[in-house]
Amino acid sequence: MNAPTLIIIVAIAILMVFALRRAYRVFSLKDDCCGGGPKAPKAKKVAAVTVEDTDEANYPYLLDVKVKGMTCEKCVGRVQNALNAQPGIWARVDLGSGMAHILAKSPIDRDAVERAVEDAGYYVSHRD
Repeated sequence: MNAPTLIIIVAIAILMVFALRRAYRVFSLKDDCCGGGPKAPKAKKVAAVTVEDTDEANYPYLLDVKVKGMTCEKCVGRVQNALNAQPGIWARVDLGSGMAHILAKSPIDRDAVERAVEDAGYYVSHRD
């Protein structure tokens, strides 16, 4: 084996170590697949929120917003938890459409919704 071939093999092996390390961190949910979320400069980490009242009849107010920047289910979870942490809100977020379907027990403050989404590291699109 000549020197240039050996150098190429070593370089490939080093790259493989870094790639496998990154893949392990993503698949073990220690890192994001997308680089957004809590790693974003102004993103706040929000604890998982379970909504106890899931009867839609108890939520007379509705708001659908387009959320930009989500690329995976982990992103969806962050946005959903940020919204569900708001009092009287039950939100469901769909990655495919990029929509957050927000139900509330009292009138919805759109600015508060936008702040919650931005605090999670994403943003609300004003064009639907």
